[in-house]
Amino acid sequence: MWESPIYKFQTEIKGDKKEIFIDVTGSAPNFSVPGKQLEGTFEVLLEGLEPSKTKILDFGGAKLRNTLHLLEKGYTVYACEFDDLFKRSKQANDYLEKAKQYPNFKKLVFPSDFIDFEEKFDVVVLINVLDIMPVPIERLCVLALCREKMKDGGRLLWYTQHGAYSKEDAVALLYDGLVTGKGREYNMFYRDFTRKEIHDMLQSTGFSYDKNFKFPMSGGNQAYVFHPDGPILVDSTLGLISQLKKKTKLQLKEVERKSGTEQKKYKAEVPKKITKLEGINILKQYLEELKKIKAGKKNASTYHQLIFNILKWVFEDRLKSPEKEDSIADNTQRVDITFKNNSEKGFFKRLSEGYKLICPNIFFECKNYKEDLRNQEFFQLRCRLNKIRGQFGVIVCRKIVKKENYEKAQNDALKKEEYFIVLDDEDIAKIVESKLSETDEELDEFLEEKFKRLT
Repeated sequence: MWESPIYKFQTEIKGDKKEIFIDVTGSAPNFSVPGKQLEGTFEVLLEGLEPSKTKILDFGGAKLRNTLHLLEKGYTVYACEFDDLFKRSKQANDYLEKAKQYPNFKKLVFPSDFIDFEEKFDVVVLINVLDIMPVPIERLCVLALCREKMKDGGRLLWYTQHGAYSKEDAVALLYDGLVTGKGREYNMFYRDFTRKEIHDMLQSTGFSYDKNFKFPMSGGNQAYVFHPDGPILVDSTLGLISQLKKKTKLQLKEVERKSGTEQKKYKAEVPKKITKLEGINILKQYLEELKKIKAGKKNASTYHQLIFNILKWVFEDRLKSPEKEDSIADNTQRVDITFKNNSEKGFFKRLSEGYKLICPNIFFECKNYKEDLRNQEFFQLRCRLNKIRGQFGVIVCRKIVKKENYEKAQNDALKKEEYFIVLDDEDIAKIVESKLSETDEELDEFLEEKFKRLT
């Protein structure tokens, strides 16, 4: 992984299978300073932070225009980039020499310096980085390692172009993106991410979105701030951190490269093997991760976060405004997960319209217990339910041993018009598979069958 900024792929161009080379440093722009929109984004991102006490990682710093801007503001900036770019580009090398004049500048050669770096950053900026990376697992690896190297309460800025290229303008299609750079010896790559795809990737690698940052938007750029406050949920099965920490020795050799009309020599690894592209379905990955999480108090927080992400994904078009640790009853109670029920179809709509339940909110409690659920767990959920907040809730647990226990608890709840169902690991697997196979009716029928047993 990351032996070189140059990748070798095979794709179809005009009906023929062809080999192409992509240089991920080739898309580094020639701008001398950040545009006004990006400057305004930096102002919002860094508000309230004291420059002299703030360490910023400019990951994929390219030709260092943003690094220089932040250095001038007094921030300590670590610029992380392939060394290859500074050998190829005169502008990048000139800006590097300017940056070196600042005592608050640090250079991190990617990947070795970055992987070995042991300090923590206050801020990480990812500006048009993951959208030019052609290998899906490498995108998650970058996010996972950034998560590992950030301070608690830190800020990560995701900033990407949106709608920058069309299929008609591209050289070819390559897995989930486009090959760009017509006429170049080494092409470039562009992947247009939706808002949901961005948030899914960040959430799977331990970040949560902060909606309080309001950026000056114009054009199609996407800007979001995330905080490193959760576990890297897809690490156990994908091995993101272990892959990154394998020592990669760069075996460089002299190659001829063209840059515009000039012919330049510099060191770069030109791969002989074709890189295979494999997709990663994050929701499917969550199901694999669930199998690996051991029941018990030690892993309760990770289990809670994983279930939260799964439920958000499965019910994305049925339940809205998901909240973790939601405060209710004048802040005297905290619910593990709460959704607003404004569903226009399916099971949750039928709860209110068909069964006449009052359920503006749907409550979930997560129990990562080794043992079977007891009366106190059922009673805890029942305390959330009433005809004002909502009459329906769900307990999510690892395994149901004695069904008669929870059936009795359900019957006791019915006497007070409180309704709940229990979902164990097998049930979670079923609803995830329904979502993956896009069989919404099957999902609704499964939930309704659970509910019908009550009524």
